[in-house]
Amino acid sequence: KWIIIGFFMKLVVADRLSIYVDSIYNNVYEHSGASLMIATFFFSFQIYCDFAGYSSIAIGSAKIMGYDLMINFNRPYFSISFSDFWSRWHISLSTWFRDYFYIPIGGNRVTVLRNFINILLTFIISGLWHGANWTFMIWGLLHGIYLIIENLFKLKTDDKISIFNRILRISVIFMLVSFAWIFFRA
Repeated sequence: KWIIIGFFMKLVVADRLSIYVDSIYNNVYEHSGASLMIATFFFSFQIYCDFAGYSSIAIGSAKIMGYDLMINFNRPYFSISFSDFWSRWHISLSTWFRDYFYIPIGGNRVTVLRNFINILLTFIISGLWHGANWTFMIWGLLHGIYLIIENLFKLKTDDKISIFNRILRISVIFMLVSFAWIFFRA
């Protein structure tokens, strides 16, 4: 079941979305703002289905051999905060950066300013891990800034919010994550 879901996500969804996304992003000056926005949202789903698809294939393949792997993606685009997003997106990598970089440099057991610096450093390094390019650094920096703003305004996950607020927060998180994907894609 995992393998079939993974291949569907990768071959049917991600690969089909990439046709449109590539055609728009490879000729940005020839397209309208609306088509660029659609391509950006499509890329959000393309990158999710690529990574989550590969992870599902790996989970299914491991099960065939008698091993259980962790679930690596848990509906991240339904997140109501950035900390919620990062607890659902590429969980194994996020956990690794938390355990082996963020916590050893002090994590949140330091002054507020130092904690914000630790968050920024962790996400900038995460960006560089994806590729040694300034666009990946900007992607990481944006996510670090998003988390700092969330911490400053105490916009954490709250299960007792109204359905309207839940939908609004999911939409805002999705749009800001999609904006950051522009730099990742570039």
